[in-house]
Amino acid sequence: MNRVELKENAKKSLQGKYGQAILVLVIFGLISLAATSVGLIGNGDILKDPEALSNFLSGEGEFNSILFPIISSILNLLVSAFLALGSVSFFLKVSRNEKVTYKELFSKTNLWLLYIGVAFMTSLFIGLWSLLLIIPGIIATYKYSMVQYIMLDNPELGVMGAIRRSKEMMDGHKLDFFVLQLSFIGWLLLGALTLGILMFYVTPYMNVTYANFYNSIKDQK
Repeated sequence: MNRVELKENAKKSLQGKYGQAILVLVIFGLISLAATSVGLIGNGDILKDPEALSNFLSGEGEFNSILFPIISSILNLLVSAFLALGSVSFFLKVSRNEKVTYKELFSKTNLWLLYIGVAFMTSLFIGLWSLLLIIPGIIATYKYSMVQYIMLDNPELGVMGAIRRSKEMMDGHKLDFFVLQLSFIGWLLLGALTLGILMFYVTPYMNVTYANFYNSIKDQK
Protein backbone atom coordinates (compact mmCIF):
# COMPACT_ATOMS: atom_id res chain seq x y z
CA MET A 1 0.00 0.00 0.00
CA ASN A 2 1.82 3.09 -1.28
CA ARG A 3 0.30 6.23 0.23
CA VAL A 4 2.43 8.55 -1.88
CA GLU A 5 1.27 6.85 -5.07
CA LEU A 6 -2.40 6.97 -4.01
CA LYS A 7 -2.12 10.70 -3.34
CA GLU A 8 -0.15 11.51 -6.47
CA ASN A 9 -2.69 9.64 -8.60
CA ALA A 10 -5.44 11.65 -6.92
CA LYS A 11 -3.77 14.91 -7.91
CA LYS A 12 -3.41 13.72 -11.51
CA SER A 13 -7.01 12.56 -11.70
CA LEU A 14 -8.27 15.91 -10.41
CA GLN A 15 -6.49 17.92 -13.07
CA GLY A 16 -9.14 19.76 -15.05
CA LYS A 17 -11.90 18.56 -12.72
CA TYR A 18 -11.40 20.75 -9.67
CA GLY A 19 -14.09 23.18 -10.75
CA GLN A 20 -16.68 20.41 -10.93
CA ALA A 21 -15.46 18.97 -7.61
CA ILE A 22 -15.84 22.31 -5.85
CA LEU A 23 -19.30 22.73 -7.40
CA VAL A 24 -20.31 19.35 -5.93
CA LEU A 25 -19.14 20.45 -2.49
CA VAL A 26 -20.89 23.82 -2.70
CA ILE A 27 -24.21 22.38 -3.90
CA PHE A 28 -24.16 19.62 -1.29
CA GLY A 29 -23.28 22.11 1.44
CA LEU A 30 -25.96 24.61 0.47
CA ILE A 31 -28.67 21.96 0.30
CA SER A 32 -27.63 20.55 3.67
CA LEU A 33 -27.65 24.05 5.15
CA ALA A 34 -31.11 24.67 3.73
CA ALA A 35 -32.35 21.42 5.28
CA THR A 36 -30.97 22.45 8.67
CA SER A 37 -32.57 25.89 8.38
CA VAL A 38 -36.07 24.53 7.81
CA GLY A 39 -36.57 24.03 11.53
CA LEU A 40 -35.66 27.66 12.18
CA ILE A 41 -37.94 29.00 9.46
CA GLY A 42 -40.77 26.75 10.54
CA ASN A 43 -40.88 28.16 14.03
CA GLY A 44 -43.33 31.07 13.70
CA ASP A 45 -42.55 32.44 17.16
CA ILE A 46 -38.97 33.02 16.17
CA LEU A 47 -39.96 35.08 13.15
CA LYS A 48 -42.18 37.29 15.31
CA ASP A 49 -40.06 37.69 18.41
CA PRO A 50 -36.39 38.82 18.27
CA GLU A 51 -35.88 37.55 21.81
CA ALA A 52 -37.15 34.13 20.78
CA LEU A 53 -34.61 34.15 17.96
CA SER A 54 -31.85 34.91 20.45
CA ASN A 55 -33.02 32.08 22.71
CA PHE A 56 -33.21 29.74 19.72
CA LEU A 57 -29.66 30.44 18.61
CA SER A 58 -28.31 30.22 22.14
CA GLY A 59 -29.97 26.86 22.74
CA GLU A 60 -32.18 28.12 25.54
CA GLY A 61 -35.47 27.90 23.70
CA GLU A 62 -37.69 24.85 24.23
CA PHE A 63 -38.08 24.29 20.48
CA ASN A 64 -34.32 24.42 19.94
CA SER A 65 -33.61 21.98 22.75
CA ILE A 66 -36.22 19.37 21.78
CA LEU A 67 -37.82 19.61 18.36
CA PHE A 68 -35.19 21.38 16.30
CA PRO A 69 -32.44 18.73 16.74
CA ILE A 70 -34.93 16.00 15.82
CA ILE A 71 -36.17 17.80 12.70
CA SER A 72 -32.65 18.75 11.67
CA SER A 73 -31.40 15.19 12.10
CA ILE A 74 -34.23 13.75 10.02
CA LEU A 75 -33.83 16.31 7.25
CA ASN A 76 -30.07 15.92 7.16
CA LEU A 77 -30.45 12.14 6.97
CA LEU A 78 -32.85 12.47 4.04
CA VAL A 79 -30.55 14.94 2.28
CA SER A 80 -27.60 12.64 2.85
CA ALA A 81 -29.60 9.68 1.59
CA PHE A 82 -30.36 11.47 -1.66
CA LEU A 83 -26.99 13.13 -2.24
CA ALA A 84 -24.22 11.36 -0.29
CA LEU A 85 -23.87 8.43 -2.66
CA GLY A 86 -23.91 10.82 -5.61
CA SER A 87 -21.02 12.72 -4.04
CA VAL A 88 -19.07 9.51 -3.41
CA SER A 89 -19.84 8.37 -6.96
CA PHE A 90 -18.46 11.63 -8.34
CA PHE A 91 -15.10 11.21 -6.60
CA LEU A 92 -14.98 7.49 -7.38
CA LYS A 93 -15.40 8.25 -11.09
CA VAL A 94 -12.73 10.95 -10.87
CA SER A 95 -10.38 8.39 -9.30
CA ARG A 96 -11.04 6.06 -12.25
CA ASN A 97 -10.42 8.89 -14.73
CA GLU A 98 -13.97 8.70 -16.05
CA LYS A 99 -15.78 11.66 -17.55
CA VAL A 100 -18.01 13.17 -14.86
CA THR A 101 -19.72 16.45 -13.94
CA TYR A 102 -21.45 17.89 -10.87
CA LYS A 103 -24.69 16.27 -12.11
CA GLU A 104 -23.37 12.99 -10.75
CA LEU A 105 -24.38 14.34 -7.34
CA PHE A 106 -28.04 13.68 -8.26
CA SER A 107 -27.50 10.39 -10.09
CA LYS A 108 -27.86 7.88 -7.24
CA THR A 109 -31.16 8.95 -5.68
CA ASN A 110 -32.57 5.50 -6.53
CA LEU A 111 -30.30 4.06 -3.84
CA TRP A 112 -31.52 6.31 -1.01
CA LEU A 113 -33.30 3.51 0.89
CA LEU A 114 -30.20 1.35 0.66
CA TYR A 115 -28.09 4.22 1.98
CA ILE A 116 -30.45 4.78 4.92
CA GLY A 117 -30.37 1.08 5.74
CA VAL A 118 -26.59 0.88 5.63
CA ALA A 119 -26.17 4.13 7.58
CA PHE A 120 -28.51 2.86 10.30
CA MET A 121 -26.93 -0.59 10.59
CA THR A 122 -23.33 0.62 10.58
CA SER A 123 -24.15 3.29 13.17
CA LEU A 124 -25.83 0.61 15.28
CA PHE A 125 -22.87 -1.76 15.07
CA ILE A 126 -20.34 0.98 15.77
CA GLY A 127 -22.43 2.16 18.71
CA LEU A 128 -22.64 -1.34 20.16
CA TRP A 129 -18.89 -1.86 19.83
CA SER A 130 -18.29 1.54 21.40
CA LEU A 131 -20.25 0.44 24.45
CA LEU A 132 -17.37 -1.91 25.21
CA LEU A 133 -14.52 0.56 24.83
CA ILE A 134 -13.49 3.41 22.55
CA ILE A 135 -10.93 1.32 20.66
CA PRO A 136 -13.40 -1.39 19.52
CA GLY A 137 -15.69 1.38 18.30
CA ILE A 138 -12.89 2.94 16.26
CA ILE A 139 -11.95 -0.44 14.80
CA ALA A 140 -15.59 -1.02 13.83
CA THR A 141 -15.64 2.37 12.09
CA TYR A 142 -12.78 1.26 9.87
CA LYS A 143 -14.37 -2.13 9.24
CA TYR A 144 -17.37 -0.44 7.65
CA SER A 145 -15.53 2.42 5.97
CA MET A 146 -15.86 1.01 2.43
CA VAL A 147 -19.62 0.37 2.42
CA GLN A 148 -20.54 3.41 0.31
CA TYR A 149 -18.12 2.46 -2.45
CA ILE A 150 -19.35 -1.12 -2.33
CA MET A 151 -22.98 0.03 -2.61
CA LEU A 152 -22.09 1.91 -5.78
CA ASP A 153 -20.24 -0.98 -7.40
CA ASN A 154 -22.49 -3.77 -6.11
CA PRO A 155 -25.93 -2.45 -5.05
CA GLU A 156 -27.32 -5.97 -5.46
CA LEU A 157 -25.47 -7.02 -2.28
CA GLY A 158 -27.99 -5.17 -0.15
CA VAL A 159 -27.42 -3.72 3.30
CA MET A 160 -25.87 -6.65 5.14
CA GLY A 161 -24.02 -7.86 2.07
CA ALA A 162 -22.28 -4.49 1.68
CA ILE A 163 -21.40 -4.47 5.38
CA ARG A 164 -19.95 -7.99 5.25
CA ARG A 165 -18.01 -7.15 2.10
CA SER A 166 -16.51 -4.08 3.75
CA LYS A 167 -15.42 -6.13 6.77
CA GLU A 168 -13.74 -8.67 4.48
CA MET A 169 -12.15 -5.99 2.34
CA MET A 170 -10.70 -4.07 5.29
CA ASP A 171 -9.25 -7.17 6.94
CA GLY A 172 -5.55 -6.36 7.15
CA HIS A 173 -6.02 -2.82 5.80
CA LYS A 174 -7.59 -0.91 8.69
CA LEU A 175 -4.23 0.42 9.87
CA ASP A 176 -3.31 1.35 6.28
CA PHE A 177 -6.43 3.45 5.96
CA PHE A 178 -5.92 5.04 9.37
CA VAL A 179 -2.37 6.08 8.45
CA LEU A 180 -3.59 7.38 5.08
CA GLN A 181 -6.15 9.58 6.82
CA LEU A 182 -3.54 10.68 9.34
CA SER A 183 -1.31 11.85 6.50
CA PHE A 184 -3.82 14.64 5.77
CA ILE A 185 -3.57 16.17 9.25
CA GLY A 186 -1.22 18.91 8.03
CA TRP A 187 -3.61 19.86 5.23
CA LEU A 188 -6.55 19.95 7.65
CA LEU A 189 -4.66 22.25 10.01
CA LEU A 190 -3.83 24.57 7.13
CA GLY A 191 -7.49 24.48 6.14
CA ALA A 192 -8.46 25.61 9.62
CA LEU A 193 -5.88 28.40 9.54
CA THR A 194 -7.32 29.67 6.26
CA LEU A 195 -10.84 29.71 7.77
CA GLY A 196 -11.84 26.76 5.60
CA ILE A 197 -10.93 28.31 2.25
CA LEU A 198 -8.15 25.79 1.60
CA MET A 199 -10.64 22.97 2.18
CA PHE A 200 -12.00 23.54 -1.31
CA TYR A 201 -8.66 22.13 -2.47
CA VAL A 202 -8.11 19.59 0.32
CA THR A 203 -11.56 17.94 0.39
CA PRO A 204 -11.57 16.75 -3.25
CA TYR A 205 -7.93 15.70 -2.85
CA MET A 206 -8.81 13.59 0.21
CA ASN A 207 -11.94 12.07 -1.31
CA VAL A 208 -10.22 10.97 -4.50
CA THR A 209 -7.30 9.56 -2.50
CA TYR A 210 -9.71 7.51 -0.38
CA ALA A 211 -11.43 6.31 -3.55
CA ASN A 212 -8.01 5.26 -4.85
CA PHE A 213 -7.52 3.29 -1.64
CA TYR A 214 -10.78 1.46 -2.27
CA ASN A 215 -9.82 0.77 -5.88
CA SER A 216 -6.50 -0.67 -4.75
CA ILE A 217 -8.00 -3.19 -2.32
CA LYS A 218 -11.41 -4.06 -3.75
CA ASP A 219 -10.20 -7.11 -5.68
CA GLN A 220 -7.79 -8.41 -3.06
CA LYS A 221 -10.32 -10.37 -1.01
